Amino acid sequence: MNESGYMPPPEVDRRLLANLRRSRVEMEELGWKLDEVIAKLDEEHRQLKQKRLKTILDNQ
Repeated sequence: MNESGYMPPPEVDRRLLANLRRSRVEMEELGWKLDEVIAKLDEEHRQLKQKRLKTILDNQ
């Protein structure tokens, strides 16, 4: 039994590395988009809370 293991050709390593780099960039971009969505939801939540408090104060 050969215990030296399999070494893929260098072009396979280059292709896999390129795919990993592309995936990392895509994940980073998705992270930025998720941060934007979270920021918008936080702002909407803040505005709704402010509206509710104003309604409570106006009804007193």
